[in-house]
Amino acid sequence: MSPFTLRWGIISTGNIANTFCKDLLVDPSTRKADDVFHKITAIGSRSVNSAQSFLNNLNSSQDHFRWGVSNGALDGCSAYGNYDQVYNDPNVDVVYIAAPHTLHHKNCKDALKAGKNVLCEKPFTLDAEEAEELIGLAREKGLFMMEAVWTRFQPITYAIQEIIASGRLGKLKRITADNSLDFKLDDRVESHRMLDPALGGGALLDLGPYPLVWALLILHHHPNNVDRSSPKILNSYQTIYGRTGVDSASRMLLEWDGVGQADLRCDLTCHGYMDGVVIVTCEEGDLVVVAPPSKPQTFHIIPHGPDPSRQGKVIEKETHHYPLSPGHGMAYEADEVARCIQANKKESDRMPLEESLMVMRILDEVRRNGGTKTKDLRGTAGQ
Repeated sequence: MSPFTLRWGIISTGNIANTFCKDLLVDPSTRKADDVFHKITAIGSRSVNSAQSFLNNLNSSQDHFRWGVSNGALDGCSAYGNYDQVYNDPNVDVVYIAAPHTLHHKNCKDALKAGKNVLCEKPFTLDAEEAEELIGLAREKGLFMMEAVWTRFQPITYAIQEIIASGRLGKLKRITADNSLDFKLDDRVESHRMLDPALGGGALLDLGPYPLVWALLILHHHPNNVDRSSPKILNSYQTIYGRTGVDSASRMLLEWDGVGQADLRCDLTCHGYMDGVVIVTCEEGDLVVVAPPSKPQTFHIIPHGPDPSRQGKVIEKETHHYPLSPGHGMAYEADEVARCIQANKKESDRMPLEESLMVMRILDEVRRNGGTKTKDLRGTAGQ
């Protein structure tokens, strides 16, 4: 049986788009995805020259990415100097939105209005109002839409969820999750997207989705959260970067009633603890995820301490490896999109739209209680 071919249009030609597109060129059999084939049929940028340069770079790909070039994944791809031509290209089934997050709402809305399915980078939108409008429009149009939270689709996350849900580690107590790096803020120009309040700069919107995804995977999807209730925000705090007024760090404490608490942080001023970016504390031991939080490949199960009376429980440290297929790890989410569209599904069970909306509401509350210059920043819903 021939694989299902999904034709992609690409919006914006920055680094994240390059990473995503190269992963589409990797042989799907390397990740046991022989049922799908990804073809890039349109690229939109601010000029034809930049779109063509992006395409030329893809065509010159080597190593694992050469497979797609050699097997027709770029054949007939059009380079456009604007986004409307991508939205209106009849050879495009789904549009990948890789623009800055302040433009996600407009780009998604234009794509949906043109009748295109959408995969949009995180954060899904600037605020919850934008997300609500897009979800309503996608449902009205009967189109597929998903936030590109690639971590959800990597092999390790399924394995971790399975261990936690099995009860092998006993009752879940809490988790901590951290996404931090030393971004050298003082060395950046104030117009940099990470420092500019008008562009939604700061740690929260850029780094914050990763700690949140681990909280959702482990706590929100825990069997004890039977009705998938949203968490309470018990506390949040933002450190303000004086030069531009964005947050240099954000922290939040969430609680899922009857399940556990999540202590989450993101920081642009220092690196986090690389050997424990996510720590799931359970009654019988800890499950500790090794960095990076966006695409980890190793976790440890660590007993709380030697105790001869606990035979049959967690008594020795274990290390588990779940290597990614060749590439960067983004192809797994693309495979999910292809399978959903082939099955005529309008959203992913693994990344439902209601959870994207939930995340935006959490980020909104943290941002608006934080006192940064992005506190009152509103999106373009209704425009």
